[in-house]
Amino acid sequence: MNDTENYKLLVESIFGQGTCTFDITDNSTNKVIGALNSSNFTPFTSSFTERLKRLNTLYSSHKNFQDLLNTINQVADQKNWEGAYAELVAYDFLNSDTNLMSEPIDLETTVPASDTVAQNLGYQHANFDGKYQDFNIYFDVKILSDKTDQILSGIFKEVQQKLGRTDFLISPEYPLDLDYEVFEQNRKKLLEELLTKLDNQQEPVFIKSMIVSDLKYAIIWRTGMSKTESTYNPYLHAKNHYKLLFKHAKKFSRVNPSLIVFVVFPWFSERALNSNLDSSNEKFYRSFARRFFCDYSSKSTKAQVIYKKYSGQESIFDITKQLSGVLFLEDQSITSSEPKDQNIKAFAYLNPNANHKIGRGFYFDYLNNLEFFIDDFEFDNY
Repeated sequence: MNDTENYKLLVESIFGQGTCTFDITDNSTNKVIGALNSSNFTPFTSSFTERLKRLNTLYSSHKNFQDLLNTINQVADQKNWEGAYAELVAYDFLNSDTNLMSEPIDLETTVPASDTVAQNLGYQHANFDGKYQDFNIYFDVKILSDKTDQILSGIFKEVQQKLGRTDFLISPEYPLDLDYEVFEQNRKKLLEELLTKLDNQQEPVFIKSMIVSDLKYAIIWRTGMSKTESTYNPYLHAKNHYKLLFKHAKKFSRVNPSLIVFVVFPWFSERALNSNLDSSNEKFYRSFARRFFCDYSSKSTKAQVIYKKYSGQESIFDITKQLSGVLFLEDQSITSSEPKDQNIKAFAYLNPNANHKIGRGFYFDYLNNLEFFIDDFEFDNY
């Protein structure tokens, strides 16, 4: 039984026959449905199954049931599985305390672009992944994917194709807090550099990049092992990455509170976030949020500096004020010993300068039964 066939059996055992729409003859796979079809990931399979059951109980008679099924089907997709899986994690967590809600959260909510920053960026509409009807809060789900690894993996695959040989592996070594845009902007040069270094008869076992000074490669020819080391500073990581939030500005509401929800999961998140040594994750999350919320409060820099085609004279600080908060959800279901638990650890950071604030009371009243951390920068807003 291939991975898609197995996933269909699981989903339809919970949601009913005919709810799966993906092609089970397609032998493509991904890390989630591959794990669900392996005896090596029994804890994850049990936890994921319980998550689906909870969502079915919530949405089986809800107006967004089909939207939920669409997301569940996308988990089987080879390209879109990360985002779909992240949405299921968020839906599970954000429906945590139904006693304080008259109904489950709405899914897939579309609003006029004029209600959001999207209008200034040239859009006609803005789509959110969900909305708390009871609290009038919109949210959108994102992943902190390992963009550097994706860029380098693509380069390595292209190198093998252009050289016409696959009997070697390239193992990179670089600081995990390095700005991914360095790799993004220099992708072509990095590819050409590797092709030049490897297109000879010497078969080097070590290469130091002249394009990115902190990048090195260990080359494994035919068989063998290698060991790489990396440095990491969570504050430097935050400094290099917090501007990611600006890429999601079309999801910032001008008329309601809005949240960006980042799901952190070992099978698609940045390597730096998978160890959490010395509480480095928490340091990164807080610094990431604070830089976005507070760094521009004393600056009058126009939004056009970031968005070249932005319509309007607002400052960057004006843009940051349209986001009410950032929520990080660490999904710990891979190694869970309690499958009926949500297995999510949450960290919420509220924007002290937001035009539409979300009060601490919302979180304390609504999510007080979970493993949860919150910071509103009340005494750190400068």
